Amino acid sequence: MKYKKEVKALLSEENFSGLLELAGRHGGKTGNILISLVTDLDPVTRWRAIKGLGLVTAQLYQGDPEQARRVLRQLIWNLNDESGGIGWGMPEAFGEILARQKDLAREYSCILAGYLVNSKNCLDQDILQQGLVWALGRVKEFKPAERELIIRALLALLKQARGELMAMTVWTLGELGAGEALPLLDDLPRAEQMLNLMADDEVKTLTFNEVLDQTKRKLKDFIEKEVAQVNDWKCSKCGYTLKADMPPEICPQCKEKCEFVNITCYIPECGFSGSDDRLKGES
Repeated sequence: MKYKKEVKALLSEENFSGLLELAGRHGGKTGNILISLVTDLDPVTRWRAIKGLGLVTAQLYQGDPEQARRVLRQLIWNLNDESGGIGWGMPEAFGEILARQKDLAREYSCILAGYLVNSKNCLDQDILQQGLVWALGRVKEFKPAERELIIRALLALLKQARGELMAMTVWTLGELGAGEALPLLDDLPRAEQMLNLMADDEVKTLTFNEVLDQTKRKLKDFIEKEVAQVNDWKCSKCGYTLKADMPPEICPQCKEKCEFVNITCYIPECGFSGSDDRLKGES
């Protein structure tokens, strides 16, 4: 009990360096205490415990990867338990750990995503779904096929979610850079519903309107940067042209390993967009 009070005191002071020092002396015991605190009714304590568990588990991984995996397996067991409230806060803790330890993310991100995209594993309580949606936004980086499934599921969820779950779905779509969500976001009604979450490593309380406006700005900026990064390339052998950030190794047309020339327009004469006809070989 004394040790738990010590951990809570460090969280209340946001003394995460002290928490890591404590965990260095007590190993997995600190992780167990933090797991119990991610279900705390006070949202500030809960979010700080989630952040602390992410930091402590990442530190554990450096010295004993298997001990860090045991923390994740405990979270998974809690999520799969059918007794109800034991799973509260577990998706957020799961996502925070993966966001802070990329090796674990490569191993376990498919399991986290499965709670959304796999109908057999879907979480059926709004509070768990909300935590899961946040966790996916916190991790951000997924394999392309996983990311596609996640965004498809989030867009479907956005059409039926209400209240805080809808607000969190909007936030996560922004974190994932899901530009295809913009038309749906434009049709959402304005609301003053409050959302409590951790963003930019801080516990925040935002209105739905703030989340919506921030997400729309973020996605528009993301799309503009993505468009700006697309280059025009020409195969030096057969003349095939394509748009891509980087050219392929094998030309899609002549099916050979060719050198591709960057023919993107970077000058006023062609408006700084598309391809430069002089480089492309057209008048």
